[in-house]
Amino acid sequence: MQDLSFEAQMGFITARILVQLPDGRSSIGTGFLFLVPSPDGSGTTKTMLISNRHVFVDPKAKITISFNRKKSDGTPDYGNTIDFIQDNFEDIYYSHPDQTVDLACVNVSQISHTDAYFQVIGVEFFKHEDFSGVHPGEKVFFVGYPENRYDIINNLPLIRTGTIASIPSIDFNGKGQIVLDAQVFQGSSGSPVFCAKDGNYFLAGVISETMIRHAQLQTMNTNLAQVGVSQILGLGIVVKQRHVKELLSLVQF
Repeated sequence: MQDLSFEAQMGFITARILVQLPDGRSSIGTGFLFLVPSPDGSGTTKTMLISNRHVFVDPKAKITISFNRKKSDGTPDYGNTIDFIQDNFEDIYYSHPDQTVDLACVNVSQISHTDAYFQVIGVEFFKHEDFSGVHPGEKVFFVGYPENRYDIINNLPLIRTGTIASIPSIDFNGKGQIVLDAQVFQGSSGSPVFCAKDGNYFLAGVISETMIRHAQLQTMNTNLAQVGVSQILGLGIVVKQRHVKELLSLVQF
């Protein structure tokens, strides 16, 4: 019987994003699926793939998003992939209006009409927005494709853990961010970060940057020609949940 716990399903809410630029450069990162309800209460929904603005790079470029297919019994057919490819995704792309907030998303609602196997999270994960009762040292999970490492045969991401390093109720350096004590590498950009509170998981935010020695911050530019960041400090920057809500409020129905 399939394990329906959130821990078991966590790997199916993400997808590997590949963006190919006309000059031959490529960006690889992580995106996660969020079911956005229509604000008019009609029951209409859209499935959005959320990541960082720097992962999507240029909405006029070519994007490829990969999922496993779904078998007739509703379970994933590991390694039998289906790719969604679009040469220009400007018409389905939304970016956060504040250029200092490294978040963007694309409308991938079309996958609901295919045999792609995936899971989504929804507004029920928008809890503890002010992080009250959440403390430094609490464990988090984040899901993604660090340095493009993943289970290639089964097309599955890596699920990793860390702890909250900053005081989460306070904006780190005055920005809507928290700091993780975790090894955060290129390809982890766009990874959702989950924290458990009162027996339920909530979305803490989205990984955006890593800290390196002798420098302030480095966005995890996933250009394949630049893979390999030396002297990673073991601390990552997470864009807080509230900015995800702001981004998704832009989605048009």
